[in-house]
Amino acid sequence: MADEYLRKWVQNLWGDDPIPEELMPQIERLITPSIVELDHIQKIHDWLDSLRLSKQCGRIVAPPRAGKSVTCDVYKLLNKPQKRTGKRDIVPVLYMQVPGDCSAGELLTLILESLKYEATSGKLTDLRRRVQRLLKESKVEMLIIDEANFLKLNTFSEIARIYDLLKVSIVLVGTDGLDNLIKKEPYIHDRFIECYRLQLVSEKKFSELVQIWEDDVLCLPVPSNLVKRETLIPLYQKTGGKIGLVDRVLRRAAILSLRKGLSIIDKITLDEVLEWFE
Repeated sequence: MADEYLRKWVQNLWGDDPIPEELMPQIERLITPSIVELDHIQKIHDWLDSLRLSKQCGRIVAPPRAGKSVTCDVYKLLNKPQKRTGKRDIVPVLYMQVPGDCSAGELLTLILESLKYEATSGKLTDLRRRVQRLLKESKVEMLIIDEANFLKLNTFSEIARIYDLLKVSIVLVGTDGLDNLIKKEPYIHDRFIECYRLQLVSEKKFSELVQIWEDDVLCLPVPSNLVKRETLIPLYQKTGGKIGLVDRVLRRAAILSLRKGLSIIDKITLDEVLEWFE
């Protein structure tokens, strides 16, 4: 599924001019999330597998743009729904991002929508019954709730109820604000006491990350050699080793390069994109 934000940006970038047909495959690839199995991402996926198999709960905590959402989205892509004729699809991993100040009712509605269920209105008790039934019918093994630091405190009780009744592995994903929230209630903290802290990519490992992105994600016609000191240093200074930010900067720089008629990301184009991120 393409990143709608990037798609709209591409449309604005070309304006009234049609995107050249020969560029369309590259553009489509650059606006579509990719599966990139870095070593530390694989470790998180192994940890998620262990939670799912043991039907336990936990949390992933990291600074904004550190790559936690990308990591979880890739895990979902690696555990795709399975089609069933005449029955609801099997959804091993259900991943969702919650809105700000998410109440219990909003969370339950979001689960129903994520499972493509049409009847999403009604009293809290009705929503609760539908969610419990759909999670069972869809054979959901793991529920990943991203941006969990935006949940209202009483919403955690609803999450705990889902786990207690269905024994579905639940993973909360968020910033340090998530820790501050769940530690207010010992019974919530006890359920999600297992924590994986996602670290930022160190300066020492950063060139390796950029090279992987250039080779496996950008895939431009000609190598840009972004690991040169003149491009690597400003890229690291601006992104701070945050995978999500590196991904966003490099995809935008690649698309802008194509718009300029270039086959590589040159320093001028990279610097132009980096100026947008303050």
